[in-house]
Amino acid sequence: MDEYIKNQIKDTLIECIEDSLDLILDSSKKKIKISDKNQIKGDNPVTEIDINSQKLIVSKIKKRFPDHEILGEEGKEDEIVESNYLWIIDPIDGTKNFINQIPFFCVAIAIMYKGEIIGGGVGLPWKEKSIIYAIKDEGITSNFLQENFQELKNVPIPGILSFAPTYFNLSYIIKKEFYKNSGELRNLGSAAAEISLVANGNAQLALSGFAFCWDFAAAWIIIKESNKSIYHGNMEKNIWEDKNPWQKYFQNGTYNLGKMKNWRGKFFASNKEIEKFILKNVRPNGRSKTDFYRRLKKFLFLR
Repeated sequence: MDEYIKNQIKDTLIECIEDSLDLILDSSKKKIKISDKNQIKGDNPVTEIDINSQKLIVSKIKKRFPDHEILGEEGKEDEIVESNYLWIIDPIDGTKNFINQIPFFCVAIAIMYKGEIIGGGVGLPWKEKSIIYAIKDEGITSNFLQENFQELKNVPIPGILSFAPTYFNLSYIIKKEFYKNSGELRNLGSAAAEISLVANGNAQLALSGFAFCWDFAAAWIIIKESNKSIYHGNMEKNIWEDKNPWQKYFQNGTYNLGKMKNWRGKFFASNKEIEKFILKNVRPNGRSKTDFYRRLKKFLFLR
């Protein structure tokens, strides 16, 4: 890829994240319109700010790169698009936190070139707009990088944060050894932010999903460029794989946005030191057990 285009992409990525965060923060104390994507009210909300944030990002990308294609969480796109470049946008990852004025949400943007993720950034609404971004083969850049002074071991350290979904013990297969060493697990409500905080040094582990490609794509390249570990869950084989699961949706100069929009999956991201421990003690598909066993486990857990 041309060096000039790479620099243009980097500048646009940062500008989009910064301006989107400004828009979101300016709107955070105003009365906002909220609707639901699902039939259950409040299950998967979207606000007018999600939509406005995405519109702002799309307009900036299209102004500089009119031939680049875009996949955003909000709205509809063409099924098949022709371009070597694809921008993947989550205008607010953690919408429920945003609605409830909890400042743990983020703007997440990734860029693909011929099916490969070449850049990505995540912006959090913290002091001075906390931004982590990465460009392929250039490492990560962060304005709030965390240095961890605790001695890292080959098992999770209780004093360092680990993230997991609320009912992870039902949706994953977890061995007892994991519980003995995992310490206190937290669910902060934004997969992109949680994984990026592993890359940034604020946490040691994030189990994430089921979620969509826009929840993961930016964080995927950030973890890769931080020289930490990220694995995708192959649900059929019930194993973890070190791969980009969306690369297959680019063929002969086109992206299949229909399939990418419907994709859902799981990842874990971690420090290198505990990678083998997670691979040994956690499997992605907790539904692979028999229906009876799963129902019994759920009953005992939820009663």
